[in-house]
Amino acid sequence: MPVYKKITAFILSLAVCSSMVYLPVISGYADEYIYEDSTQPETEAEEYTVSGDYSYSLSDDGTARIEKCTSQEKEIVIPDTIDGHSVTEIGRYTFEESSVESVVIPASVEYISAENPFVQCTSLKEIKIDGESDYYFCDDGVLYTKDMKKLSCYPQAKSGTSFEIPDTVEQIGIAAFYGTSLTDIKIPDSVSKIGRHAFASSAITSIDLSGTSIDAVDVMTFMNCKSLSKVILPENLEGIALSAFYGCKALEDIKLPENLVEIDQNAFMGTGLKKIVIPSSVMSIGYSAFGYDENENPIADFVIVGESGSAAQMYAVDTDSEYNYANNFTFTTIEADEAYEEYLKLDTKMYDEFEYFTENNEVTIVFCYSSENTVNVPEEIDGMKVTAIYKNAFVTCSSAEIILPNTIKTIGEGAFSSYVVRLVISGNCTSIEGEEPFLMCSNLKEIEVSEGDGEYSSLDGVLYNKDKTRIIAYPLEKRDSDFKAPDTVREISASAFCNNKYLQTVDISTVTDIYNFAFDNCPALKSVKLSKDLKVVGNDAFYGCTQLKSVRLYDKLETIGDYAFGYEYDEETAQETANASEEELSAIANGQAEAPELDKLVDDFKIYADENTMGYDYAKACGIETVTGTMQIGNNNVSKGFLYALAGTAGAVILAVIGIFAGSKIKKGGKKKS
Repeated sequence: MPVYKKITAFILSLAVCSSMVYLPVISGYADEYIYEDSTQPETEAEEYTVSGDYSYSLSDDGTARIEKCTSQEKEIVIPDTIDGHSVTEIGRYTFEESSVESVVIPASVEYISAENPFVQCTSLKEIKIDGESDYYFCDDGVLYTKDMKKLSCYPQAKSGTSFEIPDTVEQIGIAAFYGTSLTDIKIPDSVSKIGRHAFASSAITSIDLSGTSIDAVDVMTFMNCKSLSKVILPENLEGIALSAFYGCKALEDIKLPENLVEIDQNAFMGTGLKKIVIPSSVMSIGYSAFGYDENENPIADFVIVGESGSAAQMYAVDTDSEYNYANNFTFTTIEADEAYEEYLKLDTKMYDEFEYFTENNEVTIVFCYSSENTVNVPEEIDGMKVTAIYKNAFVTCSSAEIILPNTIKTIGEGAFSSYVVRLVISGNCTSIEGEEPFLMCSNLKEIEVSEGDGEYSSLDGVLYNKDKTRIIAYPLEKRDSDFKAPDTVREISASAFCNNKYLQTVDISTVTDIYNFAFDNCPALKSVKLSKDLKVVGNDAFYGCTQLKSVRLYDKLETIGDYAFGYEYDEETAQETANASEEELSAIANGQAEAPELDKLVDDFKIYADENTMGYDYAKACGIETVTGTMQIGNNNVSKGFLYALAGTAGAVILAVIGIFAGSKIKKGGKKKS
């Protein structure tokens, strides 16, 4: 595929710049965050009434909300009435700075603050309900809502190290397990929401959320879980919020789900991560999300792994002068990272300028360190045949010519570098890995295949399969202006001609299948002769062919991929978008504004196709000018009506000539007769 890839990658790279707020200090329990499941509004009263150990406020109906308890008793029994007012609520600051070990809640209480009023009760061992409540339920000292759908609080000092949440629970409340000594907590599949700080500062060592249906890890959910070393996230997860895993020092590895969209600031600050693989689905990454210790110092040699052009790559070098913020992390692609991990497992040795490993008494070349202009790979090393070239083996080799021996059977994906001008492949080669094996060889002018019994052949510097039914690669720097495929060719591989800037005319009139990106970004291409038997044209097959103004498509065509014909990259719109304000970019990234269309139709492009054909339908769907009722003669498309008229005129002339000739014969015959 091409080095650029349109709107998705472009917007991904822009999104990382939007909607970021820098947070220089992280507090242990941030009161400024309001949890969305609060069932009643809770505002701090201007004046409280003090009655003994309690301060309270009154609601409009005359019922009381306990706002503060100053009792230093180990067991506190909250009264059901105070000064004649029924106690129906417990406010968020009721037990602030309390050393209580047991709390008894009267059955009259209808609402306990969703902000968890027990969060500061570090000595609390149990919560009990006095009587039968219509709103809350306690089981073994743990507080739930009456229907057991929400677990509101697990007391911090409750004995035990493991706990299994009942499968009735759908919601885990704010700071529900905050500061507990539990090391093992089993989360049921029924859980769909977990409140912020839910497990913060607890002793948990692992957590499995894979069966839950939560769509986000909320603010500071696992903050300062120092022993947390294993986390399994659900596949449907879309967001990881502010400081969600801040300070989890034991967390050295985590797999981010493929549907993840947003990672907020400080999300993994202060963890044990040295490398992170970020899926291409991620559109936004906040300040210091990865690669920083708890003091906001960058971690040495931190590695970001992701897709080229994605938010991951942008984050690796993200900067903000206003906050003196500048990332300088190593970025590598997922493919390169996987290859490197595989390489580390190999038992390699050196021979001259070649690194290699052996398997079954055969040699695989892993890396070439040569700086010579021409590299001749040896047939044998240590008495063993050299039979394979490892992936990326010559990717940093600056040699212009690489000659492989006839012993080579396998060539790994992306084996050759951009420096290669001429490549000689073993005639006995049976496998060249990867759909686009020479896409990055930007200087390649010629591919030659030597004699042998392998699966490949060459003709005039172009690589084919053995029987020349498929074109595999047309060198990027091959400078011929015209190309006619051999009559045997039926298929053109993905990206086979991609990025060649010299080709002007192409005759592929025997080809039935053209795969993705086959002629992508061939800017000089003006004329393409397609087969009447053409069946498949892949995505972006002729994208960016700005000089190609028309194609003729026939009725046997069955499949046309997106942007196959008539499209180019809209540089002007791309530049305008790049210069957009932060507010505009934020709106795009958050789906509040429509993303700009970065693909546009080539000026004056048209498709010649008959009605009720795939080509006609494609043109109409894309808004491409469509010409029907024509027939191709030579390189020209001629109206069938004109041909019929011409044929009729020609027929009349022929009949007239025949008539004249016949009349002449009759006359001659008559004369002879007489």
